[in-house]
Amino acid sequence: MCSMALRARSILRLAVFACFVVLGCGAPDSGFRDGSPRDTLPDHIRPLANLGAVARPAWSADGTRFLYLDALVGDVFEYEVATGTSRPLTHHFSHHGFTRAYYLANGDYLLCGPAAVDPGDPERGRWRADFWLLGAALDGPARPFGERCFEGPAVARHSMRIAWVRTDVPDRILRARSELWTGIVDPTGEVPRIVDERKLADRGDFFLGLGMLEPQDFRPPDERELLFTAYAHRGGEAMGVDLETGEIVNYSQSPWYEEMEGVTPDGRFALVEREFTLRLRPSGAIDLWLLRLDGSGEFTRMTRFSEYRGFGANNPVVNPDCRTMLHALRETGGEEGNSAGLFVYDLAASPASPADLCAPPFTAPAAPAAKAARAAPVAPAPAEVRAAATAGPPRAKGIR
Repeated sequence: MCSMALRARSILRLAVFACFVVLGCGAPDSGFRDGSPRDTLPDHIRPLANLGAVARPAWSADGTRFLYLDALVGDVFEYEVATGTSRPLTHHFSHHGFTRAYYLANGDYLLCGPAAVDPGDPERGRWRADFWLLGAALDGPARPFGERCFEGPAVARHSMRIAWVRTDVPDRILRARSELWTGIVDPTGEVPRIVDERKLADRGDFFLGLGMLEPQDFRPPDERELLFTAYAHRGGEAMGVDLETGEIVNYSQSPWYEEMEGVTPDGRFALVEREFTLRLRPSGAIDLWLLRLDGSGEFTRMTRFSEYRGFGANNPVVNPDCRTMLHALRETGGEEGNSAGLFVYDLAASPASPADLCAPPFTAPAAPAAKAARAAPVAPAPAEVRAAATAGPPRAKGIR
């Protein structure tokens, strides 16, 4: 009887898999409209037309400013929401471009970018970036850590903790290591460094080692869980790892491509880039979905850009006040992460937003007391930096 039940379950699994592969069961249509998503934007989405085709936005902790790049490997700018104006942050020193930029809790900027670029590299050193620290006063060049930055790190809002991946990509692919690490940025001294570093997960934690990992965000409000993507694991899954216990949770639980992106400030949801494909590398017909972080695998669709042939949406980041988010318009077939411009999405006005999105007891961050207070923040002493590490060593590990 038990054998028959096992055989029946196996047949059912094969039937479900065949349905996904052959028929695309559960996959919404895409690419059936002509034109551009810009042509018929809903009332709750508007373009930031004055910025042009900029990329990789990252909010300040108070939600009054955000950083962005003028190219996938480019200069870093800061946009002030109240005035609608931008200022360059990296024009005052020589560099080879930056691929990411984030605010650190002490007011400094954490950057990723190549130290050198091979003239024959068509992607301008994007996959060989390093970590750099740029002081908030902007009175000198960015200083290198001596640590590689592959794709994007996760940066805590309330401490100097970051998470990043150590990998051999692009030099090795199939057998490349892919390890999630966390540590505390120590900006003191002539050379910035990462202290109290430890490994959280690697490919060996996933079935057959099928998991190329990328950190995304620390989950609010206590930031004791790191949200990340496991590429190639079940098509690409949005996951989390507990910093204290090492337990790994698969939140997306689907066969499609899902990439973890910005988390909501209440910690109840995460924005996920989702494409209904079983290919290891998506084409770019991506839309943004809210994923409930309770283990239910419940998704809510937030954009429909992929209904337009040749387009998708990507790189969503939620304002700390939880009323709006920024995201980009992606063109399919272009470079990974490409942007044809930024959009402001009004979460409070969107009919798609769940009723409990940032519901009480969530409170928005207070407005800054004075603009001058952030001009030259005081760097924490090494002892204070280490005290900011709230998560102890992992005690157990497992995936559920």
